[in-house]
Amino acid sequence: MINNGDSCQSQSDISEDVKQKLEWFDHYEKHGKNARLTCRHFGISPDTFYRWKRRYDPQNLSSLEDDKKNRRPKNLREPTTPLHVINRIELLKGIYPAWSNSDILTQLKNEGVSISCSTIGRIMKRLNASGHSRKHTTASDVRNKRGKKAPLYDYDKPTGYNEYISLLKLWKG
Repeated sequence: MINNGDSCQSQSDISEDVKQKLEWFDHYEKHGKNARLTCRHFGISPDTFYRWKRRYDPQNLSSLEDDKKNRRPKNLREPTTPLHVINRIELLKGIYPAWSNSDILTQLKNEGVSISCSTIGRIMKRLNASGHSRKHTTASDVRNKRGKKAPLYDYDKPTGYNEYISLLKLWKG
């Protein structure tokens, strides 16, 4: 039995991950608190060991559980592009949907706005993700039921065309 805060926990209730980390700390204590030796022995990086050492609470084994859902950084960078530039990019893409990012860049430079092509791409990606803008659809993007590209010219064949083709095949036959 292992003491886990308020309740006792049996060895079988602990995940393999936690058992492995407990072995790290047992080895660490038995070998004179030599972290580098422990890292070499188990083949882990010192950064990993020290991160778990900082989290480890001997009274609470749940401190060794890896919370994979909570790995997001505390401070995320916010986009610094001014709102009027974002609105202008969205407007240009709405008026000229076939324009590439470099076409929009050229227009913005003519208007005196200093921005990079990759920044325009990131802004367009955010706008598409949020549903504010949508990707321009070209004829090559459209697919028919068989998964083939749609023909460039969509016209109706004249009446009797299929019969005419079958007669030609018979005559060449």
